Amino acid sequence: MLDCLSCPAWINPQTDFLLFLQNIRIGQPDIIDKFFLSITVFGEFWLPTLICAITYWCIDYRAGIYLFSLESFNAFLAHFFKMLACVYRPWVLDSRIHPSELAVPFAKGYSFPSGHSAMSSSVLGGTAFLLRKKIFVCLLLIALVLLVGFSRLWLGVHTPQDVVCGFIIGLFLIFCTNSIINWAEKEKNRYLYLAGIVDVLVILAVIYIYCFNTYRIDYISGELLVNPDKLKYVTVVVYGYSLGIINGAFLCRRFCPFDPKTVSVKRRILIGVIGTVFVLLLLKCILQQIIMNIIDIRIGTSLMFITGFSVTFIYPLIFTKLNKITHT
Repeated sequence: MLDCLSCPAWINPQTDFLLFLQNIRIGQPDIIDKFFLSITVFGEFWLPTLICAITYWCIDYRAGIYLFSLESFNAFLAHFFKMLACVYRPWVLDSRIHPSELAVPFAKGYSFPSGHSAMSSSVLGGTAFLLRKKIFVCLLLIALVLLVGFSRLWLGVHTPQDVVCGFIIGLFLIFCTNSIINWAEKEKNRYLYLAGIVDVLVILAVIYIYCFNTYRIDYISGELLVNPDKLKYVTVVVYGYSLGIINGAFLCRRFCPFDPKTVSVKRRILIGVIGTVFVLLLLKCILQQIIMNIIDIRIGTSLMFITGFSVTFIYPLIFTKLNKITHT
């Protein structure tokens, strides 16, 4: 146990469980760790974004707005709680824990709650909620959510409390967001009110994170365990992306609504393929590299806002206008 940290007694049963999994993991071929690491992509940003986007562009705009709202609200809450709690990773709390070396590079920053568990339970759980009448698909999605949470434990990068609280955030948002979108759908101007409320709340959260929140400063062998300034930057950049997503979706619904169901299947497939390439290039390839090499937080946040806004507003506006031109 690290001398510089005092861990509460209730963490011990959780570390015991991680040690139990660790004893099973040690000696197993790397392919098992690689499998669980691949499962975690369902809790990262780019794959949930594609799920939301394909639904939004090609299947059902209402379901797409719901899923995008889940993704964005989850990003706001999960990152805010991370910065608020400032809980270290399991191997920092207990030196006996040795996480998978494959997972450590992707497990930076604070641990509580599990962002992967929160994101997967929000987007995949929200998809299961929408498809609840299709029992087999619903159960498959729920199983995938649980598998994402277990993967974080198996890899040793989160404690059970991190994963469970991530699930709780997702479940809370699934039902809360559904009520919010149902309310907004009754009158289109309500989307403008909703966008304004979300923007104000996020700005207040950023002010609190930067000006009022206190952060733990601990060192091991002279090395800072977690750099709060770096995590502030990451949080605000993520907030910029999420605000772009949510504002784009709400403004599109208010000012240039579209209905994928009125478009032919072939055209919807084309829209989905082009849009997928568009998202991958902007979000997965280009912006990740740009943000890794820039210093000014305003540039990073602006780029991510534009990316999110492009996904939910600019791209739908383009293909809607093109569709009208080709049918006149």
